[in-house]
Amino acid sequence: MAAKLTTRRRQPPKPQRNRPPVPVRAVDFVMYSSRDMRKTRKFYQELFGLKRGGEWNDSWSEFRTAPITLCLNGPSKTPGSKWQGTPALALAVEDIHSAIAACRARKVRILQEPVETRVCWMALVSDPEGNRICLHQRKDGTAG
Repeated sequence: MAAKLTTRRRQPPKPQRNRPPVPVRAVDFVMYSSRDMRKTRKFYQELFGLKRGGEWNDSWSEFRTAPITLCLNGPSKTPGSKWQGTPALALAVEDIHSAIAACRARKVRILQEPVETRVCWMALVSDPEGNRICLHQRKDGTAG
């Protein structure tokens, strides 16, 4: 007799007392901007011996610098993209869409709605001083 397979929907975490609207799991990465990715990559690889990380393309490069990844963000090929231009801190969140909803409810300036890459989801918000904060959710569930 064949067993009936059922799928369970993942339930959102239950609100806890004193839990912040957007709980941060860890700092995932620090992002610097680069106008010339080849030259900047070479600098970090040759001077510091940094090793190539998971994502590596014409506009994004990661270096394995555990516990926090160092990323370079170059000129984007996507029209209207707001990723390049200013350094950012990436904070790991449990659920990118819930985090953006919490930010929106608190009138936090949303610079970039969630964008999916092959390994993560990212969104950009701004603090009161205009500093960019990347909210980041890895697809493998890891943080830091």
